[in-house]
Amino acid sequence: MTIIEYSQRFNKQIRDYGLQDATFTGLPENAIRLSKTNMDYHPCLAVISEDVVPTFFVLDYEKDKFRYTDNPQSILLRSFPTDDRYVRKGYALRALTLLPEYVRNKFPNVIEIVLGVNRRNVHAQKLYENAGFEKQANTYVGRRGEQFIYRKIVG
Repeated sequence: MTIIEYSQRFNKQIRDYGLQDATFTGLPENAIRLSKTNMDYHPCLAVISEDVVPTFFVLDYEKDKFRYTDNPQSILLRSFPTDDRYVRKGYALRALTLLPEYVRNKFPNVIEIVLGVNRRNVHAQKLYENAGFEKQANTYVGRRGEQFIYRKIVG
């Protein structure tokens, strides 16, 4: 698996992205649309081949990260859906395991990855914890309810 920045050559895979339940995440198409007008919004793909994109996410360098941390050298991980065809096959965990190295290479000034997980999304909480993210004591209340804050030092 490799993490790469989204490019138009993956339009078909994004159009075909299977996501039945977007209760706790954003849709890839919306994130890509936002990135066209926001230079701090970086859509990324975890790919296992040219044709297979099991996981999508956004790295957001903008001010929204300050809801989760006061660290200016942080980046916000958001919109992390896994295509329904690849759920529970280890792809999301693998992508999260590769993420710190990707961030170190792409954003050398970033030392911390932060994210919010809805209190009701227990599966995602376990996923992030298994990937080495640490749950913080403080929380954030967003549009969809209380968010637990997680962080990982890039190192």
